[in-house]
Amino acid sequence: MARRLTAVLPLALSLLVATACRPAPAAGGATGDAAAAPLSAADLAAVRAADSSFATAVGAGDAAGVAAVYTADARLMPPNAATIEGREGIQKFWGGFLAAYQLRIDISADEVEGRGDLAYMRGHFRLDGTSKAKDGAPIHDQGKYLEILRRQPDGTWRYAVDMYSSDLPAPAAK
Repeated sequence: MARRLTAVLPLALSLLVATACRPAPAAGGATGDAAAAPLSAADLAAVRAADSSFATAVGAGDAAGVAAVYTADARLMPPNAATIEGREGIQKFWGGFLAAYQLRIDISADEVEGRGDLAYMRGHFRLDGTSKAKDGAPIHDQGKYLEILRRQPDGTWRYAVDMYSSDLPAPAAK
């Protein structure tokens, strides 16, 4: 009998440890699988709509409208510049750019995925415009972007992280 207890005891202890290490159920008794469910077609369309809202605001020269597409604690990571944190900083960044140029941006998402309240978009853009200075000099850029979006309590999706870079060669140093 002692021999049988010695053989069963390690197995029982292993099961006890494995049960204790299992993740706790989410609030409401769910195991968290619902939060990790892939996004619905409606959610994916709403995620893509953030890019459309962004492009519309850029075309209108509306820095506040651009900033509204971002979460309050968002991070914008433009090329060759420090990370800009928060909606207010992002509005200031875009406000300076939109004050200097009349722009049109075409954005095309190549990949949109997500689970629960997070999504990402990877795609490419083309930006064209003219300087608002007397010379009216043209501006052009094209490149790629990666955005992480977070679903808001009202169901909208906003950029939490936005990073982009140009595909064009860097200008020659003067």
